[in-house]
Amino acid sequence: MATFHTNGVLFENVFGTPEMREIFSEERFIQRFLEVEAALARVQAAEGMIPESAAEEITEKASLEYVDFEQVAENVADVHLFSMSIIGAWKESMGEAGEYVHWGATTQDISDTALVLQIRDGLDAIERDLDAIAEALEELTEEHAETPMMGRTHMVHALPITFGLKTATWLDEINRHRDRIEAMRERVEVVEFFGAVGSLASLGEDGLVIQEELGAELDLAIPDVAWYAARDRIAETVSTIGLVTSTLARIGKQVLLMNREEFGELSEPFEAGEIGSSTMPHKRNPVRSEETVLLARLVRGHADTALELMETYDERDFSATLGEFAIVPETFLYASRALSYVHEVAAGLVVHEEGMLENLHHHDGLVASEAAMMALAEELGRQTAHDVCYEAAMLALDGEASFADALLGDERVAAAFSGEEIDDITDPEAYTGVSSTLARRALERSRARN
Repeated sequence: MATFHTNGVLFENVFGTPEMREIFSEERFIQRFLEVEAALARVQAAEGMIPESAAEEITEKASLEYVDFEQVAENVADVHLFSMSIIGAWKESMGEAGEYVHWGATTQDISDTALVLQIRDGLDAIERDLDAIAEALEELTEEHAETPMMGRTHMVHALPITFGLKTATWLDEINRHRDRIEAMRERVEVVEFFGAVGSLASLGEDGLVIQEELGAELDLAIPDVAWYAARDRIAETVSTIGLVTSTLARIGKQVLLMNREEFGELSEPFEAGEIGSSTMPHKRNPVRSEETVLLARLVRGHADTALELMETYDERDFSATLGEFAIVPETFLYASRALSYVHEVAAGLVVHEEGMLENLHHHDGLVASEAAMMALAEELGRQTAHDVCYEAAMLALDGEASFADALLGDERVAAAFSGEEIDDITDPEAYTGVSSTLARRALERSRARN
């Protein structure tokens, strides 16, 4: 029976992608587990620790086809230890060579290393998807570097910006996550091979040689000491993915807001055949952005749990590390779908420039009050100019006059500027500052890093 939300037919494509589901499937974990055991056998044989023939047999049969899953299930029920349950079912296919599996290792040596290999595959997929999102945002930023729109603060109209500046902030944040993941991988992609309590007592100094060679065999770095109880690497991974998905949710929330008919500035891509409502045939729901916000919330919940799991007892603590088997796969699953949604939205986003202009001119030139104040300041002084513009703005907001007319109704303004000059000063399309320059700067830096 399939898990309801991650593997069932109803929701599996809401809560993950097929690729990430495969990476973090139980079968892939067991396969990675066997591969680590085989790599260990090879390096131990190279050092004369176990027979070469045994290592060859173990390597040849490091495949799921040599694991009796029914036997694994029976073993788990009997011994309650998943590593020995796997090994017990697997070694039956190897004869004498099976006696050399897991030589000098402890359960967490193999399971932590197998998990790291899964994480490495998952991070490869996340980095690829972030690259694709960055490329889509680069195109949006380039195309709309000079597209004027209303900038908003505290949920209300503030000053004009360009849409390209907004997408540049998305792009810049995505690029910081690309940098974070790249830096994080050096700390996370490490081997675990330290024996029962982290002392390599069963192998002694030879164990250090095996450790180095095992890391080289799996292309993983060697940590200075065991990390059985030090779970910051896993917590950092989950927390970093939490940062990534929170940015995706920020993009999603802004798209959701600008997608509203009252705004009319953006539309999510919509494909023929999509159904927005069971009762309202007219609806085109922005479901990708909605679900991205949801998925980010779920990931942040797992990030909180990952931090809790850092509080371990003694040299090993299964009450903490076992929890990672629940939260790590789901974290990657949720992130994979959020990434795919945001890429779809960014690549197919419909930008309604006419809607942006309509909102920009909603208050006529009122949103250029700062521009008027700065122009008047040269004639009247900064504080006096502020007072004049404030009084004119209040009249405009009350509907008693346009902002330009209210300004010209002040004899000090009329003495300093003509009506045409005031119209130019209060034109919101002309007051986007260096939005386009900043957008292009972010764009150039993004493309330079690729």
